[in-house]
Amino acid sequence: MVAAVRIGLAGWSEATSRFRDLYPLPPDLPKPSGLQRYAHTLDFVEINASFYRNMRRSTYERWAEDTPPEFGFSVKMHRGFTHFHRLNDTTALPAFIEAASGLGEKWKALLVQLPPSLQFDAEVASAFFADLRKQYAGSIACEPRHDSWMSQDAAAMLAHFDVGLVRVEIPQAEDTLGPGPVYVRLHGSPRRYFSAYSSDQLRSLASWLQGHPERPRYVVFDNTGSAAATRNALELRSLLEG
Repeated sequence: MVAAVRIGLAGWSEATSRFRDLYPLPPDLPKPSGLQRYAHTLDFVEINASFYRNMRRSTYERWAEDTPPEFGFSVKMHRGFTHFHRLNDTTALPAFIEAASGLGEKWKALLVQLPPSLQFDAEVASAFFADLRKQYAGSIACEPRHDSWMSQDAAAMLAHFDVGLVRVEIPQAEDTLGPGPVYVRLHGSPRRYFSAYSSDQLRSLASWLQGHPERPRYVVFDNTGSAAATRNALELRSLLEG
């Protein structure tokens, strides 16, 4: 079975910002919202607002209603779990999951981004992901930013809970995968959040993605400080379709 490759951006503000010309108006919506305009061009987006504030279920439900049937969302976990409580408190987890479930079947993945200062603690991390897995059965990707998470023990723990390790660079042909979904999150290089990826880099990424057809695959361009993110997403989609 070949899983779809979902390609999108970190947020959809580009569709209402100075880059809006890259997002044509949907013919059946003369006054679309920013999300509706975005969803007319791309079929996947990473919600970043959920990282900064607690969203209402009704908000998620409205976003689901405003997008086509084939559209998909990734939800970024609230920073209260990752940055404030540093994986030590999951008291608010049921409320977070219940609200985001308003997306219904359009909720495709959950991103757990960790702060750079958070070292791997097997006991704390295992307890957190065990609790998370009891409440959410979908694709989970973790983006740790401390070197201690690159250890074999951390990899084994993530594999145990079927959590994918986020790739933040263009993967190389020889790169191997552990269990979990494929989640590539590209921030731009050399200038973070602004630089575009070259056509050669995108061809390499497309080839690597095609080498894992059985996995859920998600690519998020976070180089949204310029029009690079949208152009890279559209070029990558064209390469995969071609």
